[in-house]
Amino acid sequence: MKNQSKLAILALAVCFASCKKTAITTEEEISGSSKQSAKTAAVTATYYVDNVNGNDGNNGLSTTTAWKNISKVNSVTFAPGNQILFKAGGSWTNRLAPAGSGTSGSPIVIGSYGSGAKPKINGAGVANGTICLTNQEYWEIRDIEVTNYNASEEGGISLATWESNNLSNYANATLPAQAVNNNTAKLGILVTASDMGQVDHIYLQNVTIHGVNGTIDQDDEGSKENGGLAFRITGTGTQTWYNDILVENCTFTHIDRTGAFTSSTWDDRTFTSNTNWKPGLNIIFRNNTFSNIGANAMIVRVADHPLMEHNLFDHCAIKISGNAAFNFNTDYAKWQYNECRFTKANIDDRDAGGLDADYKTKNTIIQYNYLHDNDYGMLITGGGNSFNDQTQVKYNIIENDGKYAHPSNGKFAVKVAGATTNAQIYNNVINSQAGWTNYNIVVHSQWTVWPSNTSYYNNIIRNAAASSAYVFGGSTGNVFDYNIFNMNTATNQPSQVHNVTGLVKFVNPGAGDPNGYKLQSGSVALLAGKVITGNGGKDYFGNPVSSTTAPNIGAYNGAGL
Repeated sequence: MKNQSKLAILALAVCFASCKKTAITTEEEISGSSKQSAKTAAVTATYYVDNVNGNDGNNGLSTTTAWKNISKVNSVTFAPGNQILFKAGGSWTNRLAPAGSGTSGSPIVIGSYGSGAKPKINGAGVANGTICLTNQEYWEIRDIEVTNYNASEEGGISLATWESNNLSNYANATLPAQAVNNNTAKLGILVTASDMGQVDHIYLQNVTIHGVNGTIDQDDEGSKENGGLAFRITGTGTQTWYNDILVENCTFTHIDRTGAFTSSTWDDRTFTSNTNWKPGLNIIFRNNTFSNIGANAMIVRVADHPLMEHNLFDHCAIKISGNAAFNFNTDYAKWQYNECRFTKANIDDRDAGGLDADYKTKNTIIQYNYLHDNDYGMLITGGGNSFNDQTQVKYNIIENDGKYAHPSNGKFAVKVAGATTNAQIYNNVINSQAGWTNYNIVVHSQWTVWPSNTSYYNNIIRNAAASSAYVFGGSTGNVFDYNIFNMNTATNQPSQVHNVTGLVKFVNPGAGDPNGYKLQSGSVALLAGKVITGNGGKDYFGNPVSSTTAPNIGAYNGAGL
């Protein structure tokens, strides 16, 4: 399901050719010059680009002697410590593919100067990246707006109209049909490397990427490889991986198909052997906003200890099947403090939930997240005869997830599927909306094989649904204990050794505010839970959780209010 397609490989080749084109042309134009002198000699300096008053004959070293065009920027090999600053309020249409690399402590910076709107770089439908970095490291991109929209592929309508149609036809529609188009593959920003070992320090901060009308097709896995931002590793000669990736305070909106993703050809492994697996290191996505994304907002692949925190996922997967965000082929991926809301289901969608711990993963942690009003519930999957081992889902608030029925599993809040083993689901709150019918609070489903050894401890299931059930199928080794089954009784509700009953006394549940799931004095959930080894030391709200003293049941571990 997650393999790259021939389309992605072809698009990458186009990018390599395009990124190199400026340098080759410049060298040929300067007759008799060596390769070194063919490019403008760069010194540690700040370069300014002004689309109105600039001139490519200037030296670019001041606001009054600024360059004008991106083609000039692309002709320069930049040195460590250089800055390339575009004038605020300016707009350029061209691929930005500057040359050179920084060094540790002296990255090359793309940014803005002056007051006003972020400078805008328009790809106008260019294949792959409007901004493209190839086999380069120690770059920082900040305070830039990026688009890559081809109006001719949308019947000539403007970018603003296309984005408005995304809202009316998909984001704000009820169970719209899945979208299919014949658009070319595109990216807002492409960072790519091949056969060069460790590639260090690529930062994106306060960047806006929107208006990317890439290819989108539910039946084409390759369409996952285009969209807003890509960190892509290719090649088969030398193991290559990214180290020190930071995407922070960025905005991704109106993007087809994928908001941001990582991928690598060095991805081959089994549960017991990392055959040819070289994961990215120190990968962080923090404080970003994803909205109105055609399918998945974020896909994190082939990474060790990636961290995804404080991100907002709003109205994702509006056009075709997809959970808002998932990790695949990772170790110790951590999702925390994220909010996932209003992930959309289309007709016959297979995925439309908030977060997904996908297969070929080990030790994923999903904690302190607020997942609410997503059309399907969250997912833990081991794939078919693959693996997903030791996933922990803890101290999350899951509110009103599972509004619509999955084609195979009906409405559900949590689904555990395939070769998932030893998953631990504890100290969460699950709230279902009053009046819902045929609602499956927990579903275990088969994907060639059934899940095994899933444990549920210290959860509060506030079941307001009119009719509901637990569905375990042929899964084995399931354990429920110290959970509170609040309000309505569900069909096949699990039995427990320690069955806690009585008044839960939430502050204000079901009101669209996580604080409503704190506990009042006299709650039966106070200090009534099971001690969990490796519980992380704190609850959803930041209160400490002891490793030796019985915790509260639910996501709140403070004193009764």
